[in-house]
Amino acid sequence: MFARMENFVNASPSKRLSREDALGLLRSASPLAAGELADAARRKMHGGRAFYSVNAAITYSNICEAMCPICSFARREGEEGGYLLTPEEVYRRASDFSKAGALEIHIIGGIYSKLPLEYYLDVVRAVKSADKNLNVVAYTVSECDLISRVSQKPLEEVIGLLMEAGVNALPGGGAEIFEESIRKKISPNKLTADQWLDAMRTTHRAGLKTNATMLYGHIESDEHVVDHLLRLRDLQDETGGFKAFVPLPYRQGKSSIQSKASGAYDLKICALARLILDNFPHIRVPITHFGDRLAQILLNFGADDVGGTHWNEEVAVSAGAAQTERDAAFMRRTIAGAGFEPVEGNSNYGA
Repeated sequence: MFARMENFVNASPSKRLSREDALGLLRSASPLAAGELADAARRKMHGGRAFYSVNAAITYSNICEAMCPICSFARREGEEGGYLLTPEEVYRRASDFSKAGALEIHIIGGIYSKLPLEYYLDVVRAVKSADKNLNVVAYTVSECDLISRVSQKPLEEVIGLLMEAGVNALPGGGAEIFEESIRKKISPNKLTADQWLDAMRTTHRAGLKTNATMLYGHIESDEHVVDHLLRLRDLQDETGGFKAFVPLPYRQGKSSIQSKASGAYDLKICALARLILDNFPHIRVPITHFGDRLAQILLNFGADDVGGTHWNEEVAVSAGAAQTERDAAFMRRTIAGAGFEPVEGNSNYGA
């Protein structure tokens, strides 16, 4: 199988990794052969460069009506520990992050239908008021869809208003795994796969670039992983609006759904993503999710971006991810220690 797959590294765009070969790769005992192929493809695109950013997270609320069984972060309205930031609080946080050297702010929250459109716009404006040069990545398309429904405005119009307020890109959250039988078990109250993809299509057509994610290591099958990646590739062929693919390993945290995560599986997922998603410019492995040592290894398995410092990240931490203070120097040392050239940027990669 791998002899055939080597042809794909230097193949023409019309000759791509097939579903059959992708499944064979994922089911192989060792990730090393796949990693070698993915590394060749990655170096063909980016040489020895590896990207990072100095950024921070502002999670405006943990109140969420979706209450996904896989989530350790969400709270119900009125539940102890629930919170909702005011735009003024967002401004203060953004100002502090800017003074500390952050160049980008990621904004996400829960699915909370009592918030009006103006709240979301005011949160973005607050960040831009703190520092007009901050790159703003907000909100997931699940949140944007909610804003559209609550405001009774078309999604395309909502995206336009967010752009006017200062949004520079959308994160890729909410994709989970596209297989509907799995979504009904892990995120039954979120957008369906078709709705998520269509919302991304609308966002791209409105002129806003986005990331795309995949949550893996729970109850998905190999077929579901490959199908997820192929559907992302198809949409990217259509719109060209994705900047980066971000694989997210599932952490059990407080959930009753078991994690089947392993380092070998992480390597295979990253390599498979680089080989299937030949039309995605970047594969990002957030150091906040994988840790610095595994992120270094993944740079040799198709990844070219270790994500950002992501100060004040709350969602992954709530599920058990290590909370480590990172700065630009740490990110550069991590990348250089893996044998790559550190390149500082943001989620738009200089665009």
